Order: sequence, then structure tokens, then C-alpha cells
Amino acid sequence: MDIAADAGRVRVHEPVPNVPSGAEALFSGYVGRLTSTTVLRMGLNCVLLALGVVLVVTDRRGSALAYFYFAVFGSSLAMWIYTMSVYQRLRRHFGEPYHRLDVAPDGLLAKGSRVGVRLPDGRWLRTRLPGGAKVQLAGERRLWVLGTGGRVFVRLPGAMWVRAGRIEDAPIAGATPVELVSRRPTPPRLDPVLAAQRAFQVRRTLVSAVAFLVIGAAGFAIVSTLQGDPDGIAWPAAVGGVAGGSAVCVMLAVLMIVGVLRIRRPITEEIWVELRIALDTQFVPRTRGVVRLTGWALHPDGRQTRFRLVADISLAANVATTGQLWLLGYPRPGKPTKAGLPGYPYAGSFRLA
Repeated sequence: MDIAADAGRVRVHEPVPNVPSGAEALFSGYVGRLTSTTVLRMGLNCVLLALGVVLVVTDRRGSALAYFYFAVFGSSLAMWIYTMSVYQRLRRHFGEPYHRLDVAPDGLLAKGSRVGVRLPDGRWLRTRLPGGAKVQLAGERRLWVLGTGGRVFVRLPGAMWVRAGRIEDAPIAGATPVELVSRRPTPPRLDPVLAAQRAFQVRRTLVSAVAFLVIGAAGFAIVSTLQGDPDGIAWPAAVGGVAGGSAVCVMLAVLMIVGVLRIRRPITEEIWVELRIALDTQFVPRTRGVVRLTGWALHPDGRQTRFRLVADISLAANVATTGQLWLLGYPRPGKPTKAGLPGYPYAGSFRLA
């Protein structure tokens, strides 16, 4: 299916101008669920930190095990506290509408993941974007801004996530102009947004794998070298918790490395295939990394089939709101087919039911 002749066929979910951002049920509900999940994670980290305090109080010989708990779960708690502060600041803007910002041809600068967009008044909006989103912005030259003053939130077309941004008088030091990327739809194997997003995912996954390996190795090292009071209650629980957590960290690192090998497989598909979608149930965003959707799909040849889709939250939201899904090649019974959006960094796996 040649979509290059009609680029407007690719529809995405975007904020509605002049409507309060909180009125967007999908996004506001998603932020609310993320907030609730963050509260639970903060509570869990507090419990684990309390176990570290118990170790300090009850272990007469002194031990580095308690400080391992403080370092790991204290850092995790600090991260979730910061995340909660961002969500709370975002929710305070739910009574305000998004403002569309069109980027001038020479108004986009970048340095690594940091991006600077020149505003109409000459000031600069600074934010950070992952690889695929940065290439999308380089071609689409359009984004949505929520908030006023020096601290705002940035959202790209089709995205169910936002990025915190700042309004500054000067551009990013050392940033260079970002060349215009063609928005003419291309075959999947040549799509620059898909290529940039895959490269970003590889880097992020490798960094996460190394971090989990380091934490797991440190935990095993502490468990194997330290001695404590085996007759106490806190010590066996702490040792078992660290050993089990370290094993989980190492296992996650191995799974991530295997995932990198899968991500690095080249995209060979030459065509995008458009399907019309009807979901079985109303889409409700979840806080998990992926969303599972089921329903009926109308194929280009008129066939109607059942399907199952596992997708990231942004692709799932776009499918639910537009009734449109794009596949990388024609689906085959019994085998998964990659799903996505031409020119957008969202992905999933489609399977005929």
C-alpha cells in the first residue's frame, strides 16, 4: 500500500486546542494511574528502608548490609519522590489548555538529547527528547506546550507522554541546528524515525542492563562476605532479601541483553499496511509498559479478522482514538507482525487471533 501519495492518511491523537488539558480523559486518567502507582512504589521503598534501620538498631557487630539498603532503596525513593513532584506539577495545569507551537525552519537546535526550540518572542524552550521523538520533531516541526512561566511541559503529536521543559533567554550552549527531515512516508526499512528510535532503545537497554548487573553483583558480594547475627529476625530477612533481589537484577540484565539482540534485527519490510480497527472494549490506559488490545480488523482486501495487539501506551492510544493501525508488511496467520505508525516512534506486535 503506497501511503506516500497521501501522507495525510496517517492520523494521530493530539490535544484539542482551547480545551483544558484535564478534559482529555485518556491522558488525565493515565496520569492519575501513574500517580497512584508511584505512591505505592514510594511506600514499598519506605518499608525496605525501615528494614535497613532495623538492621542498624539490632545488629551489634555493625554491618555494611544496612547501608546497601540505604543506598539502593534510598536512591529509588528519591527518584520516585521526584517523579511524584513532576506528576503533581503536571496535574496543577489540568485546568489550562495546550498551546500549539510551530517550529521555524531555523528554530530548532539540539545537543545530544537536549533540544532547544525558538519561541515567537525570541526566547528558547529547552527540553530533552529521545532519539525517535527528536527526529519526528525535526520533520513535523510542531509540538504542544502546557503551562506558562519558566517551567512548562512539552508533548509531541501522537504521544501519551510529556517532557518537562524550561523557557530560557538563550539557546543551549554548543547546540547545532537540526536539519529538516522529510515527512513523506517511506518504507519501514527506510523510516528515519524508526531507525533513530531503535538506536535509542538499544542504548537505553544496555545502560539499564549494566546498572542491574552492577547492583546484582554488589548485592551478591555483600551477602557472601558479611557476617551477622543468625539468631536475630532482621538479619536473615535482610540477607534473603538482598540475595533474592540481586538474583532478580542479574536475571533482568540478561533478559535486557537478549532484548537488545532482538531490537538490533534489521527492518526488512518494504510496505506499510493499513487496517481499520474496532476494539472489543473501551480503551483504558494502564501503568504497565505495554498494553494489550483485542478486537476486529478490516484488511485492505475486505477481510475481517480477530486480532491481538501488544503495544506501547502511545500506539495503543492512537489505535483507540483513530481506529487505524499500520503494520510493517502483511500479517501471516500464527506469526506476529510488527505494528507502528509511519513517521512516529511508537511500536507494537500484531497477531491474528
